[in-house]
Amino acid sequence: MRRVRVLEAATQLLMGLWVGAAAGFALGAPKIFAAFGPDRQSAGDLAGDIIYLLNNVGLLLGAAALLTLLPRLRSGVNKARLVLLLGCLGLALTTWLYIFPQMERAQPPEPVQTYAETDPVRVEYNRWHKMSERVYGAAMVLGAGVIVLGPFAEQKGGWR
Repeated sequence: MRRVRVLEAATQLLMGLWVGAAAGFALGAPKIFAAFGPDRQSAGDLAGDIIYLLNNVGLLLGAAALLTLLPRLRSGVNKARLVLLLGCLGLALTTWLYIFPQMERAQPPEPVQTYAETDPVRVEYNRWHKMSERVYGAAMVLGAGVIVLGPFAEQKGGWR
């Protein structure tokens, strides 16, 4: 039973760090843009660097959480948590392998705000930016689900 509790504590900690960092960034991003004032390009560059770092750290935290969850799949709740966690990891991998490269490819040579709203260059970049926000938000929701369901996971047996 003690091993189960240690593994659960580790799962909760790892997922809490991942979701908490993501939520912290989502809440703090407007402050980054406010601090840079009219220099939205520099603010966007900094925010992009932070998102890239958070995504990579999230992949590591998620992989570690997966290792703490796998030994406890006897519980139906933990099986559901596994599906949610795999969804988080899948979204983070999609971001890393597909969305980030597409955003980089769509990045215009001049600051994006210098293009008209209807300019195809700006429209394309904004499309990928919106996609990244949606995927980021979905990963946060799935990760929060892993955390919220934790207390409902059955804890059967001793040191299994």
